Amino acid sequence: MEGLKNILKKRTGAKNKNIHSEAHYWADVISSAFGERKRFAMYLGVIKRIGIKEAQKIFAEVKQSNAKNPGKLFVWKAGRKNTEKPQ
Repeated sequence: MEGLKNILKKRTGAKNKNIHSEAHYWADVISSAFGERKRFAMYLGVIKRIGIKEAQKIFAEVKQSNAKNPGKLFVWKAGRKNTEKPQ
């Protein structure tokens, strides 16, 4: 019979203790998906500037595209969203 401690270790994965908010979560997801873990802070800044919902939309678009460098495409699209003026 397995001990309770071992069962709990199996059920709860290794959780990143540095994730404090939804913006941090999405910055972690995006930087991991693009293979740029060292650019977490850059993605966090972009997400805070454009908003979480907009970042999720752009992330979905970039994931569907076959870009050579998805990180650059994400930042470029985020910059365009930020500079668009409502009419």
